[in-house]
Amino acid sequence: MKLDKRMLDRLLTMNDEQLTQVIQSIATEAGIDPATLGLQTDQIQALRAALGGATEEDLQRMGEVYQAYRQNRRSP
Repeated sequence: MKLDKRMLDRLLTMNDEQLTQVIQSIATEAGIDPATLGLQTDQIQALRAALGGATEEDLQRMGEVYQAYRQNRRSP
């Protein structure tokens, strides 16, 4: 998954329900049970605010962390 500022801006224009579905989809792809996330409306709003200030460098680092997590999940 490659997340750049343009894609992030598009995600942030989604309503809370749509953004929650995208987050759950990403969690499923990463091997996380979305039910364990327990996303609430206030958490989505806080996440939206935090991601709104992300720089390209922040997004690159998030991508690196995500890839490392996925690789570690596959390793015995």
